[in-house]
Amino acid sequence: MPLYLNAAHSSRIRKPGSTTPSVKRSSSSPFSTLPRRKPVQRRKSVGNEIHIAGDDESEKLGDTGQVISLAGMSPVSNVLQAIKHSHGSMFSDVPERAGMNSTRIAEVLNFRRSLPLIVSLAHVHALLAASTRTEREVANLIAAGNIRKLSVSGRGNEVSGLGEFLVHTEDLEAKIRDSRLEPSTLGKLIELLHQQPRSSTISVKSLSAGEITALRNAGFLVSSGISRKSSVATTAGNRLAPATIARQASGSVEAAGGEAAFESLGGIGSARSDSCDLVATGSGSELTLSLPNTGVYLRLINDARAHLLHLLGKSKYKEAPLYILRERWDGAVDSDNKVSNAKKVRGEYAGVLAGRTKKWKQLYGLNFDWVLEECLGAGLVELFDTGSVGHGIRAV
Repeated sequence: MPLYLNAAHSSRIRKPGSTTPSVKRSSSSPFSTLPRRKPVQRRKSVGNEIHIAGDDESEKLGDTGQVISLAGMSPVSNVLQAIKHSHGSMFSDVPERAGMNSTRIAEVLNFRRSLPLIVSLAHVHALLAASTRTEREVANLIAAGNIRKLSVSGRGNEVSGLGEFLVHTEDLEAKIRDSRLEPSTLGKLIELLHQQPRSSTISVKSLSAGEITALRNAGFLVSSGISRKSSVATTAGNRLAPATIARQASGSVEAAGGEAAFESLGGIGSARSDSCDLVATGSGSELTLSLPNTGVYLRLINDARAHLLHLLGKSKYKEAPLYILRERWDGAVDSDNKVSNAKKVRGEYAGVLAGRTKKWKQLYGLNFDWVLEECLGAGLVELFDTGSVGHGIRAV
């Protein structure tokens, strides 16, 4: 046995750098033998590091002080072209991937077809300069019989621009001829229109009672709001006169002014009167010229304006770049561009179908540019230059 093999040799303390392998301790974790690494700190993408002015809705957009008018960018130059342009650009085309069945698509197309071919005067002022020149051109066209102005009573004190509309005379007469009325009634109405090209009302005395009823049921004539208001006021005054009340039986409803006494004195409601007909027979009574489904058209415009202002109100200062507001109006829809197609191939989210957005569910595909022109002409919004992200739009 060699002399160097003794107990001292086996119990020698060795340094960590020794070539002799160290004894590994057993561990219950299977990950204890893996090398330890520091966590990787990912760098932010270039798109997140670069701040684009206008994308942060908590900040106010820059303003160069220049208010932009659509008259300089409009593709039309006169009133007739503005009316035609408004008709052609009102609705968007139905997309191929609309997300609507054939019944809903037919409903949308039939709704569009049923609307009257009228244009609000505010829309014409948005496409052209709202100046004396435009008003003079409208007056000359009305005098020449090319167009006719329709007045909607009761709308002047509400949202701006819903009190007067323009319509081509040819479209108006074509709509009258396509109706299912007696030829004599249609011919008499067209003759009255030719005799009074500047008037938006027709005297009751120029038509018989049967013709008035037929034209009202067809939607070509409506009662004048001014005549009805004066008739209601006169009837209410007669009902509440002291001499009238004194002749009534004591304790009866008539002695207190009738069932509608509160409404007749200006309360909320409407006075009921059998003698106050929508078509008065007194001298000077008139009927207002109209077109079928004009009320549907007005409701659609009101809803579109309210929806655009609602989308604009989502921003802190009620202003947004024009392209962002357009995206909000159209919604995150599925499109056919290269980006959406690439996302579809990868199985990623490419947007919702158009039929699920409010633009198509409630507004029947109204075009964003058309609604913007309507709001600009009504004075609800204004377009300005941001100096960094193009045009901006703000609520007035």
